[in-house]
Amino acid sequence: MKLLLLFTLIAQVLLAAPAFQGKRLFTQPDGTEVTYRLQGDEHLNWMESEGGDILLYSKKNKRLEFAEIKDNALQPSGVAFSKSDAAKAPSGTQRPQLSKDDLAALHAKKRDEHLSRMKSRHTEH
Repeated sequence: MKLLLLFTLIAQVLLAAPAFQGKRLFTQPDGTEVTYRLQGDEHLNWMESEGGDILLYSKKNKRLEFAEIKDNALQPSGVAFSKSDAAKAPSGTQRPQLSKDDLAALHAKKRDEHLSRMKSRHTEH
């Protein structure tokens, strides 16, 4: 039984695949073209601009926005990304400050939660 559990956990880790690393182009509703790369895997994924900004697509606003961590999840911030104002948010708004370290910590937490769920699911049987 322990061997089966070990094999299942190893298989889950091995099946984790990184996102497509090629460049993609997205046109914002205002006409701004944004080049980005997909990052992450099935545990956590995001987009990264050429300048290293961490972005997510907002279904509500139909645009790429700066990402933020809220309620233990990566979410669009409500602040639209634009190359011209990547260094600063539009007036009256606060640009989210999301570091790569914060993102790595969230990714590790999501991966560990997934592995814990898999382990508990297999020990129940």
